[in-house]
Amino acid sequence: MLDSVYKPGRYINMEWNSVRKESRDGLLKFALCFPDIYEIGMSHLGLRILYGILNNEKDVACERVFAPWGDMETELRSRKERLFSLEGRRPLSEFDVIGFSLQYEMNYPDVLNMLDLGGVPLRAGQRDDSHPLVIAGGPCAFNPEPLADFIDAFVIGEAEEVVLEIVKILRDTKTQRHKDTRSETLRELAKIEGVYVPAVNPRPAVRRRIVRDLDNAYFPTRPVVPYIQIVHDRIGIEIMRGCVHKCRFCQARRIFQPLRIRSIKRIMEIAEESIKNTGYEELSLLSLSSGDYPHIEELAAALESKFRPMGVQISLPSLRVGSFNEHGKINVLKRAGLTFAPEAGSERLRDILNKDIKDKEIVEKSALALRSGWKKVKLYFMIGLPGETREDLDAIVGLVSKIKRSNLSVSPFIPKPHSDFEREGMEGLDVLREKQQRLASGIRSQVSGKGVKVDFHSAEMSRVEAILARGDRAVGEVIFRVWQKGARAQAWTERFNYGTWEESLQEAGIDPGPYLSKRGPAEDLPWGFVKLEP
Repeated sequence: MLDSVYKPGRYINMEWNSVRKESRDGLLKFALCFPDIYEIGMSHLGLRILYGILNNEKDVACERVFAPWGDMETELRSRKERLFSLEGRRPLSEFDVIGFSLQYEMNYPDVLNMLDLGGVPLRAGQRDDSHPLVIAGGPCAFNPEPLADFIDAFVIGEAEEVVLEIVKILRDTKTQRHKDTRSETLRELAKIEGVYVPAVNPRPAVRRRIVRDLDNAYFPTRPVVPYIQIVHDRIGIEIMRGCVHKCRFCQARRIFQPLRIRSIKRIMEIAEESIKNTGYEELSLLSLSSGDYPHIEELAAALESKFRPMGVQISLPSLRVGSFNEHGKINVLKRAGLTFAPEAGSERLRDILNKDIKDKEIVEKSALALRSGWKKVKLYFMIGLPGETREDLDAIVGLVSKIKRSNLSVSPFIPKPHSDFEREGMEGLDVLREKQQRLASGIRSQVSGKGVKVDFHSAEMSRVEAILARGDRAVGEVIFRVWQKGARAQAWTERFNYGTWEESLQEAGIDPGPYLSKRGPAEDLPWGFVKLEP
């Protein structure tokens, strides 16, 4: 089979540090599923953390399953074979529990496709004691309703805090082996704080779970080393969780609050063990805003001193405007990518967003970066923001015209659940397209010849993402119909098919308007029962 597919390395096992356990009585079989291809899923730190936690349990076998690319799906369906795990090549249907990581709404059809390919009934109500329990967690689970018909239980919050409590219940009920074990298991899971079971008690108040002590939290120092290059093919160490900023549009800063810091001592220990156990020659410092780590210069200097003589390069994903300085001779900070995210063109609109960045600071630090050796400065903007005017759009052009070499990324604003703007609306396609054209025209006429490249994120894809992010349980029928029509890998721009989503919305009798419109302060929100407060 693998000689007929592109990149067979996506589907083989025995990578360095992978764990394989032989089947035996009492072994809980856990399929850790990522609804995107191997190169994306293997780059995700959360998957590595859960893989390590679960396989450290002697009576749990955790195996990885990723979404197949189209060629592999064709092979599986033509041969009437089921989607299988990497470690044991075990079909999904033979696991006790299937756990999905929901990182991006556009992957929802791939969740259904993986279940179908694995021989598992799509809808939770169609499963019985002979089928695996299907759970899901991740950022998208903070509005679980669009997938509630397909998922047995959702983890709300940070899964490493709760996963072993789930495992204990599954082990206990598995050993009982009496009729209707599934229903009893679901009732027990619903008692765990941070777990939402749609079939047991629809829309109760569910409070998220968080790891309070990051320094003593589990961190994998023997991560699986892939045979093929993945997106983030290096050691990644989470140095803090949460964000020091309070941008009103940002969902991540709310669902990952409060700010938690990992100590330099612990980071150094993790780095030493990880390098010894993997052979990687690059180490990246991860967080929502790594440049804002309170001891970043001390940490960077310590890592450089210890690991550079060993041929290991230390890197940061990016630096924000506020945390970018010359940094003396600290090479780690000089090598970091530069992601300046003004979000809006005018200081007036940035004030509304609670984005405290002045034009002067952006221009001066961009110039400093270019003088210091960076070839380009990346600038991120949003359009369709609450309170935005044409003057704000023109201000983007004016700001960019003052920076010699930059790459612009422009995305439509999506009012995400649990952000401060969750009750705001999203502008229509015609308005967004007009704004994109206005920006493109302004940049062509005023910034020509300054090495500026602009990437506009698809307004159509953003519209679908917003419907899925803000949807209720009725949106699940749209996801089902999109999957039925053969839509796969909708998170990939080249595979996205807006026509399929429009057609499925119409067939399901769903009007997108209410999902995209502004909500009043007294209106119920589909995700309103999910509480962030401890």
